[in-house]
Amino acid sequence: MQIMRYIKYSIFFMLIFSVHLAVAADAKPPILIGLTAGFGLKNSRTAQAIEKGVSLAIHEINASGGVLDGRPLKLITRDDRGLPARGQDVVTELADNPDVLAVFTGRFSPVTIAVAPIANARKILLLAPWSAADSITKHAYPNYVFRVSLTDSWALHAMLEHAQQRGFKKIVLFIPNTAWGRSCEQALLQAQKRDYQFKHIAIKYNLGEIDFRHRIKVASDFAADAIFMVSNEAEGAPIVQQIAELPAASRMPLVAHWGVLGGDFPKLAGDALHAVDFTLITTFSFENNRRDKAQQVAAGVKRLFDQDAKTMHAQPGFAHAYDLTHMLALAIREAGSAERTSVRAALEQLESYRGLTRDYHRPFSKSDHEGLDQQQVFIARYDRFGKVRKMSEH
Repeated sequence: MQIMRYIKYSIFFMLIFSVHLAVAADAKPPILIGLTAGFGLKNSRTAQAIEKGVSLAIHEINASGGVLDGRPLKLITRDDRGLPARGQDVVTELADNPDVLAVFTGRFSPVTIAVAPIANARKILLLAPWSAADSITKHAYPNYVFRVSLTDSWALHAMLEHAQQRGFKKIVLFIPNTAWGRSCEQALLQAQKRDYQFKHIAIKYNLGEIDFRHRIKVASDFAADAIFMVSNEAEGAPIVQQIAELPAASRMPLVAHWGVLGGDFPKLAGDALHAVDFTLITTFSFENNRRDKAQQVAAGVKRLFDQDAKTMHAQPGFAHAYDLTHMLALAIREAGSAERTSVRAALEQLESYRGLTRDYHRPFSKSDHEGLDQQQVFIARYDRFGKVRKMSEH
């Protein structure tokens, strides 16, 4: 009896072991995608928005069978705290892992600029869904850096178009003393040479500053028609609040780059936001977005994250990251491989993709790694509920 019981249990465990072996043999190893971004930064929500964009796209891709006969995509994240040196360490670490195909970057141009040479040297795809400095994709062939975002040149062009339409002739440019600030100043100078007639001065500030009253007085003494505000939410909020302290007739209009979208800017700025004339540029908003794709993705956001997409902070980062992830999957399928060089070449030859931000047709080429163009940039305002709306919708 004991021998029979032993044989019975032995057969049972052998069957279980065989099933596990069969499942393990059938399981396909994931293709890893990295994300280095400032997850730990107070008030910043861009890293989280980018993570959600990549995650939703991966969820859809894997649910439809993955890539390369069933291989799933998998996201791994690292917190670089917005520091270039930490970003370089992260990209070096991820590039040394042969299972990592690509790395997404976060919001800060100085970080993306710092890690791009590492990505090219180590032949790992670097995907930028936010950083706007013009130089980010400008590298010698073969170039592993691809972007779906705006550029500072497009941003300043849109801001100047808006200023020209409103008759502004004298502009003060508030810029951070960073690579992003220098990129914006250069873009303004190039636009001035090419298309626009206006007078301007540039005023620099350091990240973390909170008292801008002296700089605002300099702008007032210059008799500025408007201030072009290049800032993130941490510095942008006190600028708005200190403009609002002035008598109503002395409050200069503010035209902002999109950095403030990276956090809960309406909450940080408070009532002052609606006491000043404040406009900003962006590339995407779920608010009043009538594209079928936007409605489908918003439903996916609700299912996967239990969140109303219209309440999400840093929506352009989400949308750009979502589109980039789907285009990466298309390139993997086109290449028939997860080998980095092959996928890079396939990205340059993609034909079309019906995306969230736009419908893409030949988004990249050997000489151009910008997935968007000037046409996606528009002027917007915050409404009284803190939602971003195109100017034409007010």
